[in-house]
Amino acid sequence: MVNARHCKNDIADVDPQLHFPRVAVISTVCGVISFVFGCGVRIVNLPRDKGKLPIQPDRLENMHQVPLQGLRVLNLTDESANYTSLSESWFVFDASDRDEDDESAAGIGNQLLVDIKNVNSNFLNSEECLKKAMIALLAENDFEPVSYYCRSRNHAGYSCHGHFDEAVMNLYTFPFHGVISLDLLTRDEEDLISFLEKIEGVFAIPEEKIHQLDEDYPPPQMTWTHKLRNFRHEFGVEDYHEGGKSVVEGELTQDILSQPGFEMKKQLAFVETKYQNVHFYEAINTRFRSVASYEKSLSKDGSYESLHPELFRQDKIVFLDGDSQSSLYGEAVYHEGLVHAAMLTHPNPKRVAIIGGGEGATLREVLKHKTVQEVVMIDIDGEFVQLCRKYLPEWSDCSDLVGSTTPSCFDDDRARVYFEDAFQWFIDRFATVDNKKGVEGEDFFDVIIMDACDPTNDFVTKLYVDSTFVWSIYNGLSESGVFVAQIGRSSSHTGGIDETKMFKNMFEEVGFESMHIYDEGHSGFYEPWSHLVALKSAASRKLWYRNSAQTEIEIQKRISTTYSGKPALLYFDASVMSSYQLPDKVHEDVYCRLQERRECKAAWEMIKNHTIDVEIINTGHAFNPLYERNILHYEPNEGSIQSRVFVWL
Repeated sequence: MVNARHCKNDIADVDPQLHFPRVAVISTVCGVISFVFGCGVRIVNLPRDKGKLPIQPDRLENMHQVPLQGLRVLNLTDESANYTSLSESWFVFDASDRDEDDESAAGIGNQLLVDIKNVNSNFLNSEECLKKAMIALLAENDFEPVSYYCRSRNHAGYSCHGHFDEAVMNLYTFPFHGVISLDLLTRDEEDLISFLEKIEGVFAIPEEKIHQLDEDYPPPQMTWTHKLRNFRHEFGVEDYHEGGKSVVEGELTQDILSQPGFEMKKQLAFVETKYQNVHFYEAINTRFRSVASYEKSLSKDGSYESLHPELFRQDKIVFLDGDSQSSLYGEAVYHEGLVHAAMLTHPNPKRVAIIGGGEGATLREVLKHKTVQEVVMIDIDGEFVQLCRKYLPEWSDCSDLVGSTTPSCFDDDRARVYFEDAFQWFIDRFATVDNKKGVEGEDFFDVIIMDACDPTNDFVTKLYVDSTFVWSIYNGLSESGVFVAQIGRSSSHTGGIDETKMFKNMFEEVGFESMHIYDEGHSGFYEPWSHLVALKSAASRKLWYRNSAQTEIEIQKRISTTYSGKPALLYFDASVMSSYQLPDKVHEDVYCRLQERRECKAAWEMIKNHTIDVEIINTGHAFNPLYERNILHYEPNEGSIQSRVFVWL
């Protein structure tokens, strides 16, 4: 790459015609039309007479005529190279020239918008430096220049335009402020994330001190957004990528790449494992934190930010196939909510299984329980686990936990980690079992935690259609066993259908006697997330419905302390558990709306009339948010029913 710092002494030779403004205008018009219509453009001699086209009638069926009133193009057949008006003519291009096998003709595009501050003012005010930097950036990526030029902005910076084959670049400089703004648009299907490091190397030129005693200038700082242009799915772009979408589509683009509110964005790593595309990013979401506070936290000025830098650090986010999985500021809430509600519902959990959980945070939370003697974690993607150990070490950090034997939770003596298909692992051992142990002598688990794909995922849905896996979960639990899974986005009043209905019905059919849904809205997913707890025995309901005082006592008894003296649990406590005990009203509404359930209508009549119908109460008892929200306790032997509003004895 050409070093832009030395551009004044090494100016590239450029064809003078490439700087001729009129040709630049022509290239710009052609480039815009190319991007819009996704095909080759042919500039033709346009007749002045209305209704006459410079083509043969038999080729009309392959032509597209586009009126471009007011634009001007060069009459290529005129040796004097004059302009001709399009006010009474048609601009004609031949669609038959497009190669159907050319992916670049599909109307796709990527756009990168970059702002850099604290840039060297002399560099920003040098036309030669800017031209050379622009050419160096795109030439290294095999983009051939068609035309480029720079225009002075009243001796205070430049605006430059470059038209390359398959790319257009504009940049604007503001020397007095040390700022440069760039706009790069390409027709290539590949994203432009790889350009960021090159842009920083070419354009982020720091200010230089004039005198040795001068204070150091702040280093250049870059902010950017990446956008997927054009109507990609309408043009069939999804066919270009295995799995149906680009590696930068989905929540990765919606939440991070295209959002200007995320500053100091940086891709820590992108790896294609055998099973998935993995992105690790760090950024500052300016809705909640500021770049100024982050910079202050790095100082030693005695400010609040510098004394508590952990509160102002950049967020880390991991994406799998473009979908957000976990973030630094949301992972504790998510993993504590997933693990501890289920663990406290078992009287004495000693053996725990984790399905998925590759980041290591679910394992970390389980190991906080003093009663735990063994944790079996099964994740199919061993490469992803190793990446998380490298880029997300906080997720699996057990160094401060009293009782843990190693800094990394993965290496704890109580942990057994398998890199296998977790579904098949359970099926092989527990699809059919005797009353003592599973196949291969595998002991039963007190708690099974599924931190894997959503049940609405197509692949996982196929597994649930075959009840073999669900039976293996049921068989793999001890008599008082508890199963918990995250089941995706919470239902909404306007959502229409319950996408997890099949999942819940299957667990009820295999024999789980009580199921409970709870929502957590602080996990960093921009919307509430639902979890399902399934109890093998209805007797465990008493533990699920402990009051706050009882729950707090259990937390103090079970959760390990830390060497630092900080609380082991950052979010979960008795009040949080109380909020989980009853499902949100939307679950009741969705439950009764989707089908004619006689227990829904009958239950309200029963509560209204102060009557008890044991048959109705027992209908759908494993999962019935209506009863759970309105009838907390029923003792058939005593003939009593306790309501949230009234108590009848």
